[in-house]
Formats: sequence, structure tokens, C-alpha cells
Amino acid sequence: MSGPVRLALAMVLAAAPAGARAQTMLDQEQRLIEIHSLLLDLPPLQGPGALAAWQWNLGLEIITVPEIDGTTGSKVQLTASDRTSVFPRPRLTLGLPAPEGFRAFAGVAYVPPIEVRDASTNLIAAEAGFAYVPDPFRVGIRAHALYAYSVAPVTDPATRDTLETSEYGVELSAAWAFAVESAGLDVVPYAGAGIVGLHGRFRVTSDGYVLESDYTGASLNAGVRLVLARRWEGVAEVDWYPDRLVHPSFKLGYVFP
Repeated sequence: MSGPVRLALAMVLAAAPAGARAQTMLDQEQRLIEIHSLLLDLPPLQGPGALAAWQWNLGLEIITVPEIDGTTGSKVQLTASDRTSVFPRPRLTLGLPAPEGFRAFAGVAYVPPIEVRDASTNLIAAEAGFAYVPDPFRVGIRAHALYAYSVAPVTDPATRDTLETSEYGVELSAAWAFAVESAGLDVVPYAGAGIVGLHGRFRVTSDGYVLESDYTGASLNAGVRLVLARRWEGVAEVDWYPDRLVHPSFKLGYVFP
């Protein structure tokens, strides 16, 4: 092979992306921490500018849990999908005063540490958003954060290992609102994109082993919000965290006054 050909081949190989390295057991364990932490993330479950000033929205989220592969090295850890396929989360939001043509809101969500099938999560989350609402188009920004402490058998059915999660995120979203007058129904399809960051700390109670993971990545969502008679609310949404997690979420709510 001539010198110029060898030089050209070397340049091509240098420019080509490096092959993905094989995942180690540590990589797999950290990935499980990240997947379980992202399951707890607080998705929008409504489009921007959903609430007028001083409107309350009381809702119950239904978070679905997809099948999670618990393989780490030669072991198979127990995962959330081995415990349940869904979990509920109460959520309360309030529309806040804003300049004309804009809307703002703040909200909280809470999960008490009630044990179900040997697992429990104690979670507190908060969110706030601001939107420009030149009906029917709406565009807004939302920030959210949470802290959660989960207890569940992971390394062995007889243990109660713990996962401590702190998480934050911000996103931009857009929506298009229209009414179906004959059915008394307001329909709001929406979609958004943002970034989410987390710190997870997993502890094995049997031997005190601690593993931590820090993750920052994209968050994408798309859904539709239906409001019947300006009061009864139903939302379906798909949440996607590329290369980590994709799952649907649902919400039933009531808007007052």
C-alpha cells in the first residue's frame, strides 16, 4: 500500500466516530439508577397556559412502568417493573396572575411513603411555568424539580435497598387549543422538548455498598389534553428520554372554579 493511500486511510479512520465501548457492570448499574430516577420525573401532563389566574387543577397522574431489564454483569436485579406496571401520583396546580396575553402557574406533587408489594417511594416535586397565549396557539417554558427516597428489594427479595433521587429540568413547549362545541369539549394537543438532570444514590442495605450516578440528557414529550364542560380533565402523554426511557403517562383531573 502506497504512502498516500495509507495516509488517506488513516485520515478516514481518524474522522470516523469511535465504536461504542462495551458496557461494564458499573455502566449497567448506573443505567438502572438513571432509568428508575427518570420514572419519577415530573412531566408536564398539560400544554402551556392551561390555567387562567386563580384556577386550581387537582389531578391524579398514572405513571406507567415499562419492562426494565435488570441484568448487571452475571446478575439480574429486581426492578420497578417486577413490582408494578403503574403507580399513581397526586398533583395540584394553580394559575397565577400574569400580564395580558400571558399565563403563569405553579404546582406541587406528593407521594407518601406507603408500602405496596414491598416497595415505597416518598416524593415531593414542584413546578412553575410561564406562557404566551395568543389563542389558539400557545408557547411556554416550564421548570421543575423533585426529591424522592425509594425503598424496595433490588439485590435480593429479602433486602430493602434504597434509592435517593434529586432531579431538575426545564423545557419549552407549544400547543394548539380548539373547541368541539357540540360535545362541550376543549382539545389541546401539545409537544415539548427540554433538558433533565439528576443525581441518584443507590445503597445496598445488606453490605452498605453505595453507588452514585449523575445524568443530564434531553427530555421530549407529546400529548393531548381534553377538558369536558370546562371542568373534567383527561390527559394522555408520551415521555421520551433518549437512550434511557420511553413510557406513556395519564392524568385525570378537575378544574375549579
